[in-house]
Amino acid sequence: MPKTLTAYFTLSGHTKSIAQFIASQTNSPLCEIITEKKYPRNYLMAILASRKEFKHDERPAIITPKIEDFSSYERIIIGFPIWFFTCPMAVVSWLEQYDFTGKEIFPFCTSGGSNCVKATAKIRQICPGANVHDGIRFTKPDSEAISRWLNS
Repeated sequence: MPKTLTAYFTLSGHTKSIAQFIASQTNSPLCEIITEKKYPRNYLMAILASRKEFKHDERPAIITPKIEDFSSYERIIIGFPIWFFTCPMAVVSWLEQYDFTGKEIFPFCTSGGSNCVKATAKIRQICPGANVHDGIRFTKPDSEAISRWLNS
C-alpha cells in the first residue's frame, strides 16, 4: 500500500470524524489543517465570515506545523466541509505549501447536499503535477465506499 497521509479541515468536527475513520482504514497519520484565524463555530456565521476570503481570493494563515517528511508520502487524502460549493480557502492555503508533483490526491467532503466536483477542480488547478482523483462526499463512515474510492 502506498504511504498515505490523511489531512483535513473541520469546523464542527464532522469532517474530523470521517478523516479519523479513513485514517484508521488506511493506517495513515492525521494532519489537521488549523488556521490562525478562528472561525465561528456556528456554520452559518462561519460561512458569512469566510465570504470575504472567497470574494477577495484571500488565503488564511495556517498554523499547522509543516510536515517534515512530506515528500515521502505518495498518496494524500484531504477532507473538508463544502463552503460556497467548493473547498474552504484554508484548504487552498495548506495545499499551496507543498509540492504535489507525482502524488495521488483523494479529496473528500462533508456536506448536507453539495458534492466535491468544484472542489476537485480547484485542487486540480492548485496541484497541476498531481493525479487528483474524483472527490467523494461522505455523510457517515463507509468502509466499502472508501475502499472503492481509494482503488479507483
